[in-house]
Amino acid sequence: LAQAFSAQACAAARLQDRRPRLCARARIAMDSLDNLGGAGSADQAAALAQLSQVMEAQKTLAKLTRRCFHTCVPAPGKSLGNSQQVCLWRCAQRYMETQHFVQKYCDDKVQSGEWEQPGERMG
Repeated sequence: LAQAFSAQACAAARLQDRRPRLCARARIAMDSLDNLGGAGSADQAAALAQLSQVMEAQKTLAKLTRRCFHTCVPAPGKSLGNSQQVCLWRCAQRYMETQHFVQKYCDDKVQSGEWEQPGERMG
């Protein structure tokens, strides 16, 4: 199961953003899970956390690619014009800055106690 998931994650990374680093990280995380014998071990939890980070990075890149490409390239051709390249660069920068701002804002709210983390609600 882990190998099939790893292969699927790598295929998605190649299709979405063509970044072999994410694919390699997913493969390493999945290999770590395959090599662990004890269920619930700290190593297994670390491997799952790493895999979760890789998957979140892939989702963010997929959203960024979809949104910016749709905005900046109305009619795809064989190559991108200079204005399309500039548009894609600026769109990606704005998207990443916004993602960072929202993440920091949410982390600050949770840390200050104004918000509860999911799963911490009593009642």
